[in-house]
Amino acid sequence: MSLSSYQIIILGVLDERFDALKTVLTVRSKDLGLPLSALAFLTDSDLPIYDRNKPAVAVYFGNSKPSNSLFLDKLLTDSIVVIPVVSSKAVVLKEIPSVLTHINVMELQQDGSSLPRLASLIFEVFRLLRKERGIFISYRRKGSQPLANLLYEELDKRGFDVFIDIRSVPPAVDFQEELWHRMSDVDVIVLIDTPGFREGRWTKAELAQANSLGIQTLHLLWPGQEEDSAFAFSRFMKLRAADFNGPSAGRGASIKDSVLKAICDRVEELRAQAIALRYAHLVDNFCDAARDICLNPAVQPERWISVDLPNNALAVVPAVGLPTSDRINVIFDSIVSGRKSSDQIWVIYDSRGLHPRWIKHLRWLDSHLPIRNICMSEVPAALQELTK
Repeated sequence: MSLSSYQIIILGVLDERFDALKTVLTVRSKDLGLPLSALAFLTDSDLPIYDRNKPAVAVYFGNSKPSNSLFLDKLLTDSIVVIPVVSSKAVVLKEIPSVLTHINVMELQQDGSSLPRLASLIFEVFRLLRKERGIFISYRRKGSQPLANLLYEELDKRGFDVFIDIRSVPPAVDFQEELWHRMSDVDVIVLIDTPGFREGRWTKAELAQANSLGIQTLHLLWPGQEEDSAFAFSRFMKLRAADFNGPSAGRGASIKDSVLKAICDRVEELRAQAIALRYAHLVDNFCDAARDICLNPAVQPERWISVDLPNNALAVVPAVGLPTSDRINVIFDSIVSGRKSSDQIWVIYDSRGLHPRWIKHLRWLDSHLPIRNICMSEVPAALQELTK
């Protein structure tokens, strides 16, 4: 696995707080079933190896001589979450650079009691909770059922929410509509390509749809199967007969543990890339649209975006994947305290692939809740309307 699947950037002073945070993150990674090698810790000198195409979060440890940096400027331009950490909210202006003062700070107590919350914020940015780690497995039952079952079990152990083809679709439900809807809420699709698989439901159009949504596709080629240009959006991984237990990779053969681990590691790496792409589509594009009309958006540590307007303020909740009420509520709770009644709250989402009934439901909610649901394609016009 790439050592920079999830980038944690430490700026400010690298003191005992940094060491303590790494210790807490190590324990939390183990609890989540995430290899520690998946986390890359970068500091101010690591700007050349920072990868915008992989998920990132930054922590700025405040100090008595706060300073700006090229790395910090780059992160703010990329709309990356930056968590300013201070010893006390009373000394924010003394410990934090001016470019961060519009972002909510976090107090880090001397006894370290705040460290678990800081670690939680970091993992929440990466959407590493099970309900945020959607994986779809598609396969042909003849020949690849044992591998599909093993992948399901191993990915489940690693904290993924696994959707496995027909098994996860209720009877009497239109499979095609349900497939497109479920695809909008997963990060990686795993295709087990055995002989005859390509004549099934998966088509070039569906893979193109997944690619447009920022979903990554891991295409496992069964021994003897070759790459096909119709599946150009896939990341291919060739399986060999030697990867299976027994004399052949025929029907019912089980895969070796080391190969199973390599597949799951690759899934985690692709999942990280998907998170970065999907985050950028909503958050980065929204911030760019706001800056285009001279607004100053700020990405807050709790993953919402604040925008100061002439007469009030706007809070924006980016809903990556399906915009469900529980997913929105987690971020909404961090917004509502201290807000004026005239302030506005938006939920922005990507409508591509969503079931028509879901979009209709979101439109209905607009007339019943104190928030506004806005499809990403409608954001520029909605922002223009605010500034009239």
